[in-house]
Amino acid sequence: MVHTTIKQALRNTLQDLSREDFLELCHQLKDRREEPRVRYRDVENKSVLQITDLLVSTFTERGALPVALGILKQINCNQEAETLCEDTP
Repeated sequence: MVHTTIKQALRNTLQDLSREDFLELCHQLKDRREEPRVRYRDVENKSVLQITDLLVSTFTERGALPVALGILKQINCNQEAETLCEDTP
């Protein structure tokens, strides 16, 4: 079995989202009230790879996972959240 890092699993999950769901995830990411906060310019017109890097650099690899899972569930991407949980170490 190939070992997948959290960053790779995040990237794969974001790539599987529809364009609309990806944009909603970015919107919810910048709308978070908890620290650290993400600014609008940090997510505006960014690619999946850039958002993956932003998640990991802002929240650390371990911290990015619960943030992403929470947002995915919030935007009703429950299957993607479940797959992300299964794909992470």
